[in-house]
Amino acid sequence: MSKYKERFSKDYQNRVGQWPRHEFLTDNSIELAKFLNDNNVITDNINIFEIGAGGCRNLKYIHDINSTVNLFANDLYEDASRKNMHNDIKEKVKFTEMDTLSMFQSNSSLILDDNKIDLLISSDHLMHVDKESVISILEYIRKDWQPTYIAIRELISIEGEELKRGWPRVYHEYDKGLSASYELVAEGECSNRPDWYKLLLYKLKS
Repeated sequence: MSKYKERFSKDYQNRVGQWPRHEFLTDNSIELAKFLNDNNVITDNINIFEIGAGGCRNLKYIHDINSTVNLFANDLYEDASRKNMHNDIKEKVKFTEMDTLSMFQSNSSLILDDNKIDLLISSDHLMHVDKESVISILEYIRKDWQPTYIAIRELISIEGEELKRGWPRVYHEYDKGLSASYELVAEGECSNRPDWYKLLLYKLKS
């Protein structure tokens, strides 16, 4: 179980779901979906898994671009997440109620039903997870799940790190954790705090 799990209650989803308290979070999701579409990642019938997806706001805007995609997600509380999920995707999301580290430590075949994940997304999620857990999570992703693409919209500057705040903001070295199996194929600038955040797209090496 990740170190900061207990800091996130069910009420957190009311702040960050499909109708977030801060408008820039919606802008972030639209920006992420456009970044993926511009890089030709959103294609027919692909399997997309978002870790720490909350109310699946990011998946909604991806689904708006291509409604044939298959959607998978996890977070701490399924009922709170579905309450804050758009009706357009509520019945389409296969949801796993579990923290991300525990999910990867569990039997992956039960989570995925033997589906190959084409795109794995982490957006404003791993920055809320402690450093030790993220090292393990990246290893599980790289060695066990091996999605074709990994899209990351996270804190990429140590200057933005703040561990003592209610919902920690943690800097992680994604290249270091993924480079043995993945290559960085695209980068995108974030409109919100571009000095802290960046869009990164990794592809599994052939």
